[in-house]
Order: sequence, then C-alpha cells, then structure tokens
Amino acid sequence: MKILHVVSSLNVGGAERFVVDLAREQSKNKNVVPCILSMGVEGEPLEQEIGKYGIQLYRATRIGDIKMILNSFNVVNIHSSFCLLRVLLASMLCNISVVYTRHNERVHKSLKWRCTYMLALFKLHNIIFVADKGKSNFLSVYPKFSLKAQVILNGVLPFNQQKTDSETIRVGHVGRFVPLKSQHILIEAIGKLSTKQKQRIKVSFYGDGELLSKHKELAKAIAHDASISFEGVVTNRDDIYANLDLLIVTSETEGLSLAVLEAMASASPIIASNVGGNPELVKHNTNGFLYDYADSETLANCIAKIIDNPELIKEFGEKSKKIYEQKFSMKQCANLYLNSYK
Repeated sequence: MKILHVVSSLNVGGAERFVVDLAREQSKNKNVVPCILSMGVEGEPLEQEIGKYGIQLYRATRIGDIKMILNSFNVVNIHSSFCLLRVLLASMLCNISVVYTRHNERVHKSLKWRCTYMLALFKLHNIIFVADKGKSNFLSVYPKFSLKAQVILNGVLPFNQQKTDSETIRVGHVGRFVPLKSQHILIEAIGKLSTKQKQRIKVSFYGDGELLSKHKELAKAIAHDASISFEGVVTNRDDIYANLDLLIVTSETEGLSLAVLEAMASASPIIASNVGGNPELVKHNTNGFLYDYADSETLANCIAKIIDNPELIKEFGEKSKKIYEQKFSMKQCANLYLNSYK
C-alpha cells in the first residue's frame, strides 16, 4: 500500500510533527510505503528530518501537479484544511482512497467551506478526528458525515532519554507563537507568582512565529524578575523534554495536543487549558492540572502548587507515562490508521 500524507508545510507544528512520526512508524511495515507531500516552501525545519528517515518528499501546490503525484498512490491522507479542496479536486479522476484527518476542534462554517464539504461528502473515504470533542463539534454542523467519521487518538514515538538534574523547576511551553496558542497567559501567570516562587523556576518557550517579538516585550514588561528564555525552533525533542520538568499549555483551542502527548511520553506532568482534547489527556490532580482558558490567576496558582510541592513532579510524571503507554503509543495509532485506509 502506498500512502501519501499531505500537509500545508513542514514547519514545526503539532500536525506536521505527527505526520512525520506516523510515516516513520508506517514505514516499519514492509507492505506499506508512506510518503509526504508538502504545500510549503523548500528548507522548512522538518524537511531535513524527513530525509534522515528515508521518507520520500514531494512538494506541489497546483492541482495539476498534485493530480500527477496522486496517480502513484493507493491512499491520500490529508492533514490540513488548507490542503483539502485542492486535493479533493486533484483526486476527482484518480482511483485513490481519500482520507481527511482533522487535527483541530474548530469547525469552518462559511459558504466556501460548506461547498468544500459538500464535495468532500462524496469523495472522502473516511474523516478522522483526533479527539471526541472535535468529532462532536464537526457533526453538529455537518451531520451527514456521521457514517464516515471516526476517532483515532494521536500517538507519539517513545522517549528513551533520562531527565537531566536541575536545582530549579524547569517549566516549558512548546508551540508556535500564533494567536490561538496564547503564550501571553503563561507570561501573565508567571508575573503573578511571588518573588520566592519565581526564583525557583526557569521558564523556556520553544517555537517561533508572528507574535514572538511581542511576547518577548511582554515578558520584559511584567515578568522581568523571572528567568524566562525564548529558545526558538528546536527540532530534536530529546533536547526539549530531557530539560523540562513541567509542560504548560495555554491554547484557546486544541485537537489532541502533540506537545501534551510528548510530555506524557517523557514522564512529565502537564498544566493545560481545559479546551478541546486536553481533558482527554490531562486528568486533573492525577497527571497534572486543568484550568479555564485565559484564567492566568488559576494558572499561577497551579504553577505555585507544583513549586511548593515539588514531589508532585515525579508523582504526576509517572502517571503521565502510564497513561501514554496504555493509550497513546504511535504503534497502536499507526495500526488504527491502516485499518481505516482498508
């Protein structure tokens, strides 16, 4: 079986990282040949990683070019709404199964999208959601997809690294600096901690994006007495999670957060906004804490509880790892995707 995964770019994002990991796992099956088509530009961060694993990469944006590529595959799996219409049109006269994975819980409702989903209703073999909340949100607007809809929980590859030692609690945020990630809420929460609490933590932001400089300015303005660093894009996840004791998620919306899954696989606790698929991963007072989106006061209290009770890092981290091993391995996820294709 030849499978083409389609992404909007190869920048470091949750969906893009998931596709690379999924293709890596699928390539272990001798009967499967996974490839990736990107609609981004040459030289994006994950491109080099794809080459390292021997995965064939295509790059195309024009419908005619996409159609020529599709003719060599049995299945095309679209992972971005940005790519959906072009791939649907390109596949019209191709003998290929079309699968669409929705990595976000938000539902498009404009006339353009309603027309796109009318076409998708006839052409899609399956529509996959990465969390139950995403599926229910979508079907409330487009109920005719109910027979094609299924949920496959995201998986991540296992982590083998050991945590490095640190006298401070290392707090991390992983994600691009775009509006829906809302990193400013974490900066506001850090600003609300006591001076003593600030001295016991080091906060690192991983990622780039349009709002990076704005957040650097905010950190200087309201949390200048805390240790906050902006590390940029780090493609080696071991470099992130070996040096992270606590992951913070501040997103306004999420499908099934890959950063949360990575933290769980690396035996880290998580404090996350109670949106999308986050409560399917983070069990309050079990492997971390949940708080209402944009409530920086409650987020600050959650961080303070970890600072004042550092034994929770190991307790919650071990429970995170156990939940990951039971439900979110990439091997299990890849098998479910193959069953969906068939």
